[in-house]
Amino acid sequence: MILNVAARHSVTLALEDLVVRFNRKEKILHSVPINRIFYRGERIAILCTNRRIRDELLASIYGLVQPVSGFVSQKGVVSWPLGLKGGLDGKLTLAQNMRFLGTLYEDKLVPLNLDKFLNSFLDLAGLSPQSRLKDLKSREQKIFYMVVALAFSFDVFLVPSAQFLMGSEKDKAIQYFRNVFEARIEQKTLISTSGNKKFLRDFCNKGFAIDSIGQQTFNGSLDECLEWMKSSSNQAEAIDDDDLIDESLFSVDLSNDDNQSEFLEII
Repeated sequence: MILNVAARHSVTLALEDLVVRFNRKEKILHSVPINRIFYRGERIAILCTNRRIRDELLASIYGLVQPVSGFVSQKGVVSWPLGLKGGLDGKLTLAQNMRFLGTLYEDKLVPLNLDKFLNSFLDLAGLSPQSRLKDLKSREQKIFYMVVALAFSFDVFLVPSAQFLMGSEKDKAIQYFRNVFEARIEQKTLISTSGNKKFLRDFCNKGFAIDSIGQQTFNGSLDECLEWMKSSSNQAEAIDDDDLIDESLFSVDLSNDDNQSEFLEII
């Protein structure tokens, strides 16, 4: 009984008969009901050859897309998809957006000095905290989206892409992002739909496979899941390293009806 109570307390997210809509060969289809319980400390890669299914599922978990049916039960605070806009306002400066979210998620805020945390990343990217978000180039905006998300210690981290978390060891910005990311996900739940297998092997320990028609097919260790995806006859197309996502899917308007030591001080 004690073990059951402990296990129940470690649940961070549950999918209950969740059905999402997706496109396949110009047809609109519905997935088979998906059921999955996520626990604290789990690092899950959602694997599927149909990128749209992965994006739809992640958007449903976050709450931007209404599922066709079923429920997403959040037992903790779920991050917006890392590297995407979230609730930021393009008319505000970077500093104003950072302070706004710092107030909104105050109990999840990690850096003791938020301005220093923000400026450390912006200096690497050559950006000013006084710049308006909407005036930045697309890549610069995505850098800021990632910085903002990493200021908080969410219970569940959603990662649709490995952008800014993978790259050359000589790239100082990427190494900073990775250092902070590793610190944030410690003992948290990580759910990734990235197609970058190196990222998945670096950060995930379990796999959850869904086939191209939306049916959950395998649940186990990441290595076993990748091997199953590779060898399964109904998964002829291997998961590739393409990490492009449909960012329009993560719009609130959509629905699914029908120095190193100094740096470490601030993270």
